[in-house]
Amino acid sequence: MIMNPHAYLKDEKQIEAVESIKRVDEKGYLYEMKAEYDWYDLPDAFKQVIDAGCSTFVTKNREGEVLFCRNYDYSHFYLNQRSNPRTGINVIVKGNNPKAKYKSLSVADAFWLDFKNGIYIEGVADDGKSDVSPFILCPMICMDGMNEEGLAISILALGVKADWNETDYEGYEGKLNQNKTNFFLENGGEVPDPYWLSASVGSMAVNHADQKAWIASSEQPQTKEPGKPTLLHPILMRMVLDNCASVKEAIAYMSDFNVKSAIAGSDFHIMLADKSGDHKLVEWSDGHMECVDIDHVTNHYVTKEDLFFKDGCGRDEILKAGLFRTRGVGMSQDYAADVLKLAVQDPQNGIDRGKTQYSAIYNLEKKTMRIYSFGDMSKYWDYQL
Repeated sequence: MIMNPHAYLKDEKQIEAVESIKRVDEKGYLYEMKAEYDWYDLPDAFKQVIDAGCSTFVTKNREGEVLFCRNYDYSHFYLNQRSNPRTGINVIVKGNNPKAKYKSLSVADAFWLDFKNGIYIEGVADDGKSDVSPFILCPMICMDGMNEEGLAISILALGVKADWNETDYEGYEGKLNQNKTNFFLENGGEVPDPYWLSASVGSMAVNHADQKAWIASSEQPQTKEPGKPTLLHPILMRMVLDNCASVKEAIAYMSDFNVKSAIAGSDFHIMLADKSGDHKLVEWSDGHMECVDIDHVTNHYVTKEDLFFKDGCGRDEILKAGLFRTRGVGMSQDYAADVLKLAVQDPQNGIDRGKTQYSAIYNLEKKTMRIYSFGDMSKYWDYQL
């Protein structure tokens, strides 16, 4: 076996972790890593990172055990060039931090290790040449996970209103970013919509009839309650997995922090569930944290009107229908996988803008995880915490 370089690492436990990286699937979309180091004490060079879109629901199986089910959706492209095929690289993190209260099993989106350059794609973690030193950050960029107390957590992205700033119409072609969704308006008086779902920071809108052009910008959402330290959402998730045993405990823990989005133009909410069946959705709305008792969610706000999904979310209806049809009898793991399959995002569908990177079903009583890779629900791998 050819070992990838890890030139920036000196700590023995960190080196052991990256040398434990092993491919799970055939194509290199999915890897696993054993992490037994203190991931709160990392070299400064690796402390700048992280975003997400998705579907998640909580139910019980026919034995009364809680299932925490999730699709993690995001469209990544090699070198961030949309002309390249969609890609991805996800890492199952077997976490055992000596300074954490609890062991955990979670899944990281390793593309975010260098999202500015877009170089971490399928196959690179065992290609024999890519430096895998940044993979020591994987515990801090997990998109979902479960700890040994049966507490599970996942993150889902939310849209943020765009600010369309007018720019010179002449020479607009030179400002067009081909890796963004751009809009061309042909009717006089037509202006860009701040709630266009496919717009992102740097998108352009051009009205040829009026000879006007706009570039989209957006805020970087954060809460600013006095006296509270500020964390990025994935960091807070990691700290919850490491330190909390129940939903109630997690909510009390999370309330001590402000949150800040890692990327302008995206906000996030977080779903929690534990083996008792307790479950809550946490959102940060109007500057403070709110909790909602709901068993399924996708990428729209629940605590306030979401103007990005004025016509509803098809994935949300799928989850709701699956839960409704199995109420009172419990949902088998296979049926849960079928529900996730129907909610898988595939850009070939037309309306889907994301790509399902992986799907996971956590059994919070048995502490197991079943994972499917890159939207392919025909094959899975089972893990035990």
